[in-house]
Amino acid sequence: MRSVALRATLVGMGANFALFVLKATATGLSDSLTIYSETLNSLADLVAAVAILICVRWAWKHPDESHPFGHRRAEPVAGLLVAIFTGILGFEVCRTAVINLLTAAVPERIGPYPIAALCVTAVAKTAMAVFFARRARQLHSPAFRATAVDCRNDVLVAAVGLIAVVLAHYELRMLDNLAALLVGGYILYAGHSVGMENIDYLMGRAPDSALLADIRRAAEAVAGIREIDEIRAHYVGTFVHVELTARVDGRLSTTESHLLAEAARDAVEMLPLVNRAFVHIEPARG
Repeated sequence: MRSVALRATLVGMGANFALFVLKATATGLSDSLTIYSETLNSLADLVAAVAILICVRWAWKHPDESHPFGHRRAEPVAGLLVAIFTGILGFEVCRTAVINLLTAAVPERIGPYPIAALCVTAVAKTAMAVFFARRARQLHSPAFRATAVDCRNDVLVAAVGLIAVVLAHYELRMLDNLAALLVGGYILYAGHSVGMENIDYLMGRAPDSALLADIRRAAEAVAGIREIDEIRAHYVGTFVHVELTARVDGRLSTTESHLLAEAARDAVEMLPLVNRAFVHIEPARG
């Protein structure tokens, strides 16, 4: 799985680098603020890909003496850094767009190359959204899931930018600044969303009710478990640690109770997102 994650990250890095070069060239040939903001958006995507590559290398390392529960927190740390950088870029784009709107500054040069660059971006980001959505399901990776959502949103942003640039090319130039403001607002929103998600992972947020229900069903399916009393779970990085109380026949020996606890632990740890399960045994009521 680690090799699959690394290959997927390298694909994303290569694609984002190519798009960054394409749009940076378009920025050099045009003074469109929409193209400039798209270039910064691609730069943020490239930085995100580099951060994800670094965190994937760390996150999939085996537990060691200094990190007995593994290194999965590396992924949300990288995501938080990316969110901060994305927010800075979004603020800069919005600031420039507002200044241009207040001063009535409009682009003088647009040309066909920037329009073609946005068309290529929309097609490439559509393919990347499909690719990373599949990898997210395969690896249960929130980083790849966020990347897939970001690529899907980038398609919409590129489409808005394309419409604005085409209209600006035909003398409706003030729309370029309005589109840049929209793109900048989206970059800010994306940075905030990614940041909050990864803060939740670092703070040990509880998983959703569907996963808690799956945990309960997996433990209750073990023969000899009478009842599951309490389940507490939280994220450790991108995986989940679970503590649960299982009630068994009070007449069982210590060894038999221990074997049931191990069986319940193994059943819960078979769930894809669960990294560790800790089972406490108590006698059944009545």
